[in-house]
Amino acid sequence: MNYPKVSVVLINYNGKELLERFFISIVNLNYPDYKLIIVDNASTDASINFLKEKYPKAKVISADKNYGTAEGGNIGARQAEGDYIFFISNDMELDKNILNFMVERMEKDKKIGICTCKMRRITEFGDKLNIIDSVGSDLDVFGFPAARGINEKDFGQLDYFTEVFFSFGGALLIRKDLFFEAGGYDPEVFTLADDIDLSWRVRLLGYKVVVEPKAFLYHRVSATLGSKFKRSQKRFISERNTLRMLLKDYGLFGLLFILPGYMCLLAAEVSFFLMLGKKDLSISGLRAIWWNIKYLSDTWRRRAVIQARRVMGDLAVLKCMRLKSHKLEIFMDYLKHYSSVEWRGYFG
Repeated sequence: MNYPKVSVVLINYNGKELLERFFISIVNLNYPDYKLIIVDNASTDASINFLKEKYPKAKVISADKNYGTAEGGNIGARQAEGDYIFFISNDMELDKNILNFMVERMEKDKKIGICTCKMRRITEFGDKLNIIDSVGSDLDVFGFPAARGINEKDFGQLDYFTEVFFSFGGALLIRKDLFFEAGGYDPEVFTLADDIDLSWRVRLLGYKVVVEPKAFLYHRVSATLGSKFKRSQKRFISERNTLRMLLKDYGLFGLLFILPGYMCLLAAEVSFFLMLGKKDLSISGLRAIWWNIKYLSDTWRRRAVIQARRVMGDLAVLKCMRLKSHKLEIFMDYLKHYSSVEWRGYFG
């Protein structure tokens, strides 16, 4: 097989401890032609000194502030070389053949725009678990994600190549030209749902998003975001970005028939958190709406570009989505088992 050049882009913010543990798997990839680019989002924990001392061949870009995973990814992509960009997180331990399997899959079909892999769990102590984190991810019509196989023991039940709706940004291989054609990551969203939005826009251009389960890695869950944001802040960012994504990426059909349903779900969620006495979580939903009102002109400008370029209509996109609300399913499960160990203390 011909091995086209790949630029591996890693976004780091105060992740020195994670880099010390996981970075060795990145530099030891069994792929003959790749360039390593690290975007450091103004870390204050000596991450840059560690990288320059231990891995001087890597290209380190020192950002002047924390741009998040979205604009951080764009900064790295602008320095990319070759045919592909592989976006990864600093809390991943990669199998040495991961790129070989993913690139091989994409080289077989030029209509594949994005490829992701299987992710298993790894503990904070470095224990590798036979527990699935995701094997690609689905999306419901209201923009709520569901990782395929999450929390299941890995018996190989999802070890087949298939289309998925989106790839998590922690292991996203995309054709470089397509990344820029699709508009890259939305710089206004900072993080969370930026990967869903990019995958959606790639689909609108007529390309497929797939998972190649022969390629795999180990993921330390919430090692990056979980240590940086409170639950209420994560909820605000996630809901804010989801609403912006729906406004940009849906056509007229989606705006007329899907968006009202999303707003009803959000209103119900705000009320639910108020009933639980979780005012911070309730206010997060209202803040998300207000942010989108303030940024509506910018959202509409970006929407105009996306809609002008799209070749796939809403009905075709909906066929790739889950029609049932995943968030509503979670809520119903909570009502049935709210006193269980799994749910106790879930909302903080």
